[in-house]
Amino acid sequence: MIVAAFALLILLGAFFLSLPIASQTRDWTNGIDALFTSTSAVAVTGLTRFDSAEHWSGFGEAVLAALIQLGGLGVTMYAGLLLLIVAGRFGLRGREFFGMELMDVGERDVLRLLRRMLVFVVILEAVTFLLLLPWFLDFDHGASGVWKAFFHAISASNNAGFDLMGGGTGFQGQVSSPYPIAVMTVSAFLGSLSFITVFQMRRRPRLWNLDTKLVVIGMLGLLSVGVVIFLAGEVQEGRVLDGLGPLDAVVNSFFLAVNRTTGMATVNIGELQDATTIALLGLMFIGGASTSVAGGIKMGTLMVSLIVVLSAFRGKHRAEAFGREIPQAVVIRAVAVTMLGFVTLALGVWALALTDTVPFLPLVFEVMSALANVGWSQGVTGSLSDGGVLILVVLMFVGRLGSLMIALSIPDRPSERYRYPTSSVRIG
Repeated sequence: MIVAAFALLILLGAFFLSLPIASQTRDWTNGIDALFTSTSAVAVTGLTRFDSAEHWSGFGEAVLAALIQLGGLGVTMYAGLLLLIVAGRFGLRGREFFGMELMDVGERDVLRLLRRMLVFVVILEAVTFLLLLPWFLDFDHGASGVWKAFFHAISASNNAGFDLMGGGTGFQGQVSSPYPIAVMTVSAFLGSLSFITVFQMRRRPRLWNLDTKLVVIGMLGLLSVGVVIFLAGEVQEGRVLDGLGPLDAVVNSFFLAVNRTTGMATVNIGELQDATTIALLGLMFIGGASTSVAGGIKMGTLMVSLIVVLSAFRGKHRAEAFGREIPQAVVIRAVAVTMLGFVTLALGVWALALTDTVPFLPLVFEVMSALANVGWSQGVTGSLSDGGVLILVVLMFVGRLGSLMIALSIPDRPSERYRYPTSSVRIG
C-alpha cells in the first residue's frame, strides 16, 4: 500500500505537470519529462530535465511545491497511517521505526506522534520562510519574491533541491551571498536529522538514547568531512571556490557539504575535480537519518555497520556501543540495506551505460544522485535518452522507498522452528 500510494501520487503529479496550464508556453509537456519531474519531486530528489523557473508556469511551480511537500511528509506519515489502518496497531518494528520507543509514547499516542511530526515540519518551513523572505524581497520584489521565499523554504526543509533562480545555474549567482545560503543550510540539515532526533536533542546529551547519539555523531562527522573535502580540493586556483574570501569559502563549503542530501549548489557540480566527485559519491550514498526527508542508505545503517566492524576487531561477536548491545535483527537490516544499495547502484550504472553514451564518472554520479535522492548532476540529466530517463525514474522511486521496505520486511525474531548444525565458511 505504501508503494501504491507513492506511485499514485507520482502519476497524478505527472498528469498535472503535463497539462498546458503548467508550462509557461502553454504547450503540453512531454509525458516522460512530466513523469521524471513528478518522481523527482515526490522522491525529494531535485533532478530536472530543464530549468524549473523557465519551463513551469505559476500553476506548474505550485504543483511542484505540493508534490515536494507530500513526498517529504510521505515516508513517515503515509507509512504510519497505512500500517495503523492495515494492522490496527503497531508491532515492535512499527514502534521502533516511528520512534515511539525513542520518545516514550504508547500505542494510543500514535496520532499525537504523527501530529508532532507534522508540527515540526510546519515550524521548520515557516521559520525558514520568514528568514528567507527579506532577502528574496530584496532580490525579487513583490509577490514573486514572497513566492520564491516560500518555494525555497519548502525545497530546503524537505531536502528536495528544486530552485526557481532561473538560468539553469541554481544558486551559483549567490556564491558570495552568505545569508540565504546559511539559512537554507541549517534548514536542510535539520530536515536530514529527522524529527525524532531533533526531539531527543532537547534533552541533555547524557540522556540521549543510542539512536540519537549515533545519528548526531555520524551526521556531524560527515558534515565535517564534507567541509574538509571542499576546502581542501576546491579553493585552489582555477577550482570552483577559487577567489572567494574566507567567510564565503567556509559558508559555501558548509552549504555544499549539507547538500549531499539535498542537491542545491552554489557552484557548477560538473566542474568539480575528480577527487571531490569520488569523495561525494560515498557521502551521497550514506544520506541522512532514518524517518527524515533525506535519502541514502541512512546514517543508522552506516553507524551500525561501523560498530559491527569495530566490535569484530575488538574480538566481540556482538555489536556493542555506549554500553548497549544492538539487536541482531537491526544488524541484519543494516547489512541488507547496504548490500542491496550497492547492488542497485551497480545495476543502475550498467543499465544507464546500455542506453546512453556518457563518460563513466558523470554516469556513476548521475545514478548515485538518483538512487540516493540527492539531485546533483554533472550535466547529464538533460541529454539522456527516454530509456535513460525511465531508468532514473525507477532509481529515484527505489531510493525513496527501498530502505523503508527492507526495514519493515525483516522480522525482529527468527521465524524458523529449528536450526541446522553449524558449518564454517572461509573468510579473507
